[in-house]
Amino acid sequence: MSTKLLEILQFLHRCYVTYEQKRGRGRPFVYTHASMTLFFMVMALKGIHRFKAMNKYARQHYEDFGFPSAPSRKTIRRRFLQLPGCIHWLLPQIVRHCQELDYSTFRCCWAFVDKSVFRALGGLWHRKHMIAGIVPHSSIDTDASWSKSAYHGWRFGYGLHLVCLQNRFPVAAWVTTASVKDHSQMVKLLEAIKHMVGIIVGDAGYQCLKVIRLIYQDYGFLLQTPNVFSTYVKQPFVKWYNSMIQLGQARWLYRHRKPSIEPLFSLIKQLFELQGEKQLPYKGIDKVSAFLMIGPLTVQLMMRDNFMHQRDWASTEGFLNAFK
Repeated sequence: MSTKLLEILQFLHRCYVTYEQKRGRGRPFVYTHASMTLFFMVMALKGIHRFKAMNKYARQHYEDFGFPSAPSRKTIRRRFLQLPGCIHWLLPQIVRHCQELDYSTFRCCWAFVDKSVFRALGGLWHRKHMIAGIVPHSSIDTDASWSKSAYHGWRFGYGLHLVCLQNRFPVAAWVTTASVKDHSQMVKLLEAIKHMVGIIVGDAGYQCLKVIRLIYQDYGFLLQTPNVFSTYVKQPFVKWYNSMIQLGQARWLYRHRKPSIEPLFSLIKQLFELQGEKQLPYKGIDKVSAFLMIGPLTVQLMMRDNFMHQRDWASTEGFLNAFK
């Protein structure tokens, strides 16, 4: 096992300690969560996506991941589909461990949230066929859906919802089909980072009074959006919220949203070769979720490594050399 892989594996073991303890009684896993997470991250970076090819690679290199033996193809598939929940829990744990290194660098006073749509594998499922329940070609991913953005127009695929810090360090993530509204995933994202962040800054897609009020009352977060509410303006909460987001500090925070989170999505697309109109390597929400959740986790580990070795945070060369 290379020094870099061993270092990452040991760090993941420390992060997963409480997750392993939560499992309670029962036979322990033959392949730990840390080992499997590292294995799937390496597979994604190497562009090995088929479970049969993963099994072949594992038979040749199982010792590199701390495996006692090579996992079967069935085990690889089952553990791959469990990744979204594991990584959703893991991301905030990595943040806490990074704060122990340097709290001022990794503190979460405020954060930024956004969604990016990734193109589905296969053909396009046009809305007229979707409404009629007709699948004109077998290549179409019927779990995917349509979404429109100001920059890319209409896209058929899946949405990666991300929360990151001003220095582009990801702290929470989740995956849905593209048509799912941005604001509808805020509770899912914030439940993992409770008591860590005070202000979340989002674009107009998060302009939902019901969600903003719920988050503030139940979680103590302020979800800041760019526009004031023109309805219910006499309600005390709406009046207070409208005055808050018009403050100079609020406008300053919103100006930092795009330069913080947009480059993070670009970095994930660069790492996994998903730029432009390139399609995802999987079909179905289960597999796509597992694959896309590996993105923010990889960036977290890369940025932590760059920080520890005093490299530029967006540098990929030093980190990726360990996986060649």
